[in-house]
Amino acid sequence: MKKGLLSIFAMAALMVVSSFGFAQTTYTKINSVSELEAGAKYILVGYNNDGQAFVMSYQKNNNRHAIEIVDEGGSITTNVALSSTSQTEPYEFTLGGSAGAWTIFDPLNNGYLYAAGGGNYLKTQSTLDDKGKWTITEGENGGFVPVSNGGVEQNTMRYNKASTLFGCYKPSSTTNDPVYFFKEGGEPTILPEPELYPEYFAARVDGNSAILAWTPAATATGVVNTRAYLIVGSTGDITVPVDGIPVENDLNAVDGNVAYNVMNNGDDTFTFNQLMGNSTYHFAIFPYNNSGENINYKTDGNYPTAEVTIGDSYCPLQSNFASGLDPFVAVDIEGDQRWMTGSYDGVYYAKMNGYASGATHANEDWLISPDILEWGTFESLRLSFSNAAMYEGNPLLVKISSDYTGDGNPKNYTWEDITDMFDWSSGDYAWVATEGDLPVGKKAKLYIAFVYICDDVAATAWEIADVKVTASGYDAVGEQVVASFNVYPNPANETISFNLENDAQVSVFDMTGRMVSVMNLTAGEAHCAVSNYESGVYFLNIRYADGKTQVVRFVKF
Repeated sequence: MKKGLLSIFAMAALMVVSSFGFAQTTYTKINSVSELEAGAKYILVGYNNDGQAFVMSYQKNNNRHAIEIVDEGGSITTNVALSSTSQTEPYEFTLGGSAGAWTIFDPLNNGYLYAAGGGNYLKTQSTLDDKGKWTITEGENGGFVPVSNGGVEQNTMRYNKASTLFGCYKPSSTTNDPVYFFKEGGEPTILPEPELYPEYFAARVDGNSAILAWTPAATATGVVNTRAYLIVGSTGDITVPVDGIPVENDLNAVDGNVAYNVMNNGDDTFTFNQLMGNSTYHFAIFPYNNSGENINYKTDGNYPTAEVTIGDSYCPLQSNFASGLDPFVAVDIEGDQRWMTGSYDGVYYAKMNGYASGATHANEDWLISPDILEWGTFESLRLSFSNAAMYEGNPLLVKISSDYTGDGNPKNYTWEDITDMFDWSSGDYAWVATEGDLPVGKKAKLYIAFVYICDDVAATAWEIADVKVTASGYDAVGEQVVASFNVYPNPANETISFNLENDAQVSVFDMTGRMVSVMNLTAGEAHCAVSNYESGVYFLNIRYADGKTQVVRFVKF
């Protein structure tokens, strides 16, 4: 009986590690050049602004592609590519040479990674010369900076988080994220809690944004330094993080709370955008080491704090496209080309071009915002963005809709063309900053779309950057209230109760328009605790999926 059970367990274990027909391999992040070892196998990793890991994959024409992968606290378990045609798996490299002249060999392509020069190129060649020999030094936060010995101008290997690739750049380039080496086998190094807080921490207001700045504690021998910082903000009390429980990034300030993880790799500022107007935000910064269940925050003593007060200024939409197209959604109507992101000389942008593979192709592609009136209406709305163009072809269109549902073919809905409100680039990729007031009216919702159209004769390359909608005169109740309802008891001290026609999003606002609570509730009798509210007058705002809203005023005593 035991033998039979052992056989079953052995087969189950084989299935776990061999779901693709071969065993997965575990790789562990190394933190020091002293851990580099000739003959050992590695995968190379970069991180985006949200801390998501991307691993080096197949060789493109001029650089190496990167694919998303799960980093479990400094450990990655994965299948690696077995063929040079694979475009969906990590590539494994063998380190050779020695300090000052390391080589990084790709066995699937039978070649060495090298800095080709003439552009931000990272290529593979079968012959070995100085361009394929690397001086590898330690960067910030456990990352490494490989520099080619070949004497080319673009000699520094970096992860380009805007384009999701690995390339080589000038030492002065703004693309300066380090490369992380994960070595086959081993156990992740668990670091102790950092010993020091930043030496300086402050916040200042810029419209509806809070710009945080700090001076990292000076590194010192014998002191446990920090790998990363957690910045949290709240219109209420600061929630202190707990060891072993990572705090996820949260940039949606509508509930009064925000958070962001910043790797300690030279960045000493961060900006929270789209904060709620007429609100005071309190911020704190917590150094930490490790990740996942091993995360270890410094929270003892007096952690650094700062605060800002946002006036009657709101930002229901903002994107610089540094982390992708979000919150915009690309909708393809015709053609194989798509809206995508790019960067040049430190500027991030969304771009669309119907020219590809040596020919022009007919395309129609929409880039659509979320509903900018999701949380209420405003007395004024102003759209600003920058644009650049190259080559002859059609103009880029700007349209707005108040009946679009957020999905499906946008051409099935009503759109107003407001292109002529804005100034446009004359070509040569010359950037033009432009802005204009959006029609407000009595709208329950409002979507903005950038519409690219070209035929198979001419295709303009269009780029847009720094899209932002600023607003004032926030009305939590909204112009489109179609029905009122009752809450009970009113006045209330502990809890209010009410009935919902369908599942809905329920928000509570104070008299200044500041949102103090938001929740998703199901149809039927619903309840909202108000015991923690200060005494005063509040609005309960209910928003159903069809755009219908209900509102009632209640008093907390």
